[in-house]
Order: sequence, then C-alpha cells, then structure tokens
Amino acid sequence: MREKERKIPRTIHAAAHSSRHRVRQKERRVLAEVAGILEPVGLQEEAELQARVLEEFVKNSRKKDKLLCSQLQVVNFLQNFLAQEDTAQSPDTLVSEDTSRQKASEVKEQWKELKATYQRHVEAIKCGLTQVIPQVEEAQRKYTELQEAYEHLQAKKQEVVKKQEASQKKWELHQKNLQCLAEITAKVKELKARTQQKLDQSNQELENLKQQAEQEQDKLRRNKTYLQLLCTLQKKPLVSEAKAEDMGNALLPESL
Repeated sequence: MREKERKIPRTIHAAAHSSRHRVRQKERRVLAEVAGILEPVGLQEEAELQARVLEEFVKNSRKKDKLLCSQLQVVNFLQNFLAQEDTAQSPDTLVSEDTSRQKASEVKEQWKELKATYQRHVEAIKCGLTQVIPQVEEAQRKYTELQEAYEHLQAKKQEVVKKQEASQKKWELHQKNLQCLAEITAKVKELKARTQQKLDQSNQELENLKQQAEQEQDKLRRNKTYLQLLCTLQKKPLVSEAKAEDMGNALLPESL
C-alpha cells in the first residue's frame, strides 16, 4: 500500500508536467495560426488590428495561465500533502487503501475539470479567431480599396500639377509678351511724339511759306497795277505779264 501511495504523487506530477507541455504546444499552434492569418497583411491598418488581436489573445492566455496555475497549485499541494503524509506517518497510522484511492480519484477529477476548462478556453480562442478572420479580410479589402483610391488621387494630382506647370509657363510667356508689347508701345509713342513734333514744325514752316507766298502775290498785284497805271499815263501799249512783272520789279525801287 505504501508503494501505491508513493506512486500517486509521481503520477500526479507526471500528469501535471504532461499537461503543461500540451498547453504550451497548443498555445504555440494557436499563435502560429494567428501569425499565419495576419502575416500576409503587412500594412499599417492590419498591423494595428494584429496588435489588438494579439493583445486580446495575450490577455486571455494570461487569464487561462492564472487559472491553470491555481489549479496546478492545488495539484502540487495535494502532491506535497501526500508526500509529507507518506514520510510523517508511522506504520500504525498509515492511510487506508480506500482513502488513498479516494484522494487519487479526487485529484483525477480535479485534473479532468482542469483539462476541460483549458479545452473550453482553447475553443473560445479558436472561436474568437474565427470571428476575427472575416474582420481581417474585410480590413484588408478596405485597405485595398483605399490604396486604389489613393493611387487614383495621386494620378489626378500629377495631372493637376502638370496642368498647373503648363499654365504657369503660359502665364510667364504671356507676361513676357506683355512686357515686350509695353516696350514696343513706349517706343511707338516716343516715335509718334517725335513725328508729331516734326509735323508741327513742318506745318509751321508751311504756314510761314504760305504767308510769304501771299505777300509775294500781293506785291505782284501791286506792281502790276502800278505798271498798268504807268503805261496809261505815258500812253504806251500794255506789255505782257512777264514783261510787266520784270518792269515792275525794275521800277519798284525807284517808285518806292
């Protein structure tokens, strides 16, 4: 019987160690599934979602680890209790075989409850991942749409920039043409002013010449009249206008 009681703590310890090993393996598989789901995304929005999913998973894992740790502490306590009982009891006060079996059965039931609880937690994590996967896919689809819209806007922006650059070049050319036109206009105005000044001078000279011509014609008429009068007084025939003009010019200084 003592040999059986010694085997019970060893069995519990081995079962606890095996359970912890299986728990770690399942955690690794779940983390690998999460990493496999979120790895193709590789973008900022999906990275944030991945961080939130991992954070929630870590929180749930910590809760389960705490529960598992508390249950393992119970198992450890029972293991230590049985070990102490095995070393402290004398042959006369040994626990009966039925009592040992009852304790072993209780420990086995606790272990089953612990395993069932862990299994429920694993199922809850898988269920949570099943709900998260469509959200990740939807986020990836929205990101693809946003990326396409962003690329479309970038192309539009490039077109607008090119049009703006072309408009800027046209505006600069227009300003240059306006400047050249202003310079030409200024030169034309200056030339027009000079031409107008020369024209005014020419008009003034022409007016002076007209006045001189009128004076000469008036003088010629007076000479002609004087010559006719002179011929009449002297009873001489009239001469031609050319001769009269020559004679008038010759006689005019004497008469004056």
